[in-house]
Amino acid sequence: MTNVDGCQVTLDRETGVLDAVIARGSHNLMTTEMCDALSGCLEAPPSGAHIMQIRASGPAFCLGRERRATDLRGLQGETKALVRLNTAITASRLVTVAQVQGDAAGFGVGLAALCDISIAAPSVKLGFPEVRMNLAPTIVLAWLPGVVGRKRAFMLTATGREITSQQARDIGLITEVAPSDETLSEVAYQWIASLRQFSPSVPGEIKRFLNLTRELPTDAAYELGALQLIVAGLSKDVDDQSGKKGMLA
Repeated sequence: MTNVDGCQVTLDRETGVLDAVIARGSHNLMTTEMCDALSGCLEAPPSGAHIMQIRASGPAFCLGRERRATDLRGLQGETKALVRLNTAITASRLVTVAQVQGDAAGFGVGLAALCDISIAAPSVKLGFPEVRMNLAPTIVLAWLPGVVGRKRAFMLTATGREITSQQARDIGLITEVAPSDETLSEVAYQWIASLRQFSPSVPGEIKRFLNLTRELPTDAAYELGALQLIVAGLSKDVDDQSGKKGMLA
């Protein structure tokens, strides 16, 4: 369906799963074109798509992004593509599932951590090595404290320290660690199978609500939640009545 150098996305119409495979050498560095291709699929999914699985081939999941730009316009384009993909992963109506078979670094950690569900192999290590290049990973820092807290975000980015997949799970970067590297795909597909049991519209509503209420006080979040629940209940009643009339006709 979508094929750019280093990233291929195909749709299984029977299951509704978009399979996005990163395959760009041993480091699997993300390019602007790869980011835009994934963002486009997430922002405007094809009809029938329910889930996007992001996985990789090779020894690493993704060790960051390729740094090509040297002038202002190029740097603006690269950073825009990174932010667009981060936003698309969390805002898409698709459920996003990351299958992390190898190490992840920098932007690659975000690619896994921002997915709705992330499963990693036990041998995986994750880290933010930008400090070694005299860079503060400010795009990472836009989302990381909200996931792991300010102190852990500072520690991870200021030291460049690598953590294991088990440690990443314990601080919320990863959902689950597979029992073994060999069972990673099996565990990922178990998650996908469980998600496919339910209406495709509900996860999208859950994601929208989480995004809307992320910065709201609890009272305001309750008020919005109650309002949306009332609207959903009224819509269901209308659908039920329509169904009964159809049966009587």
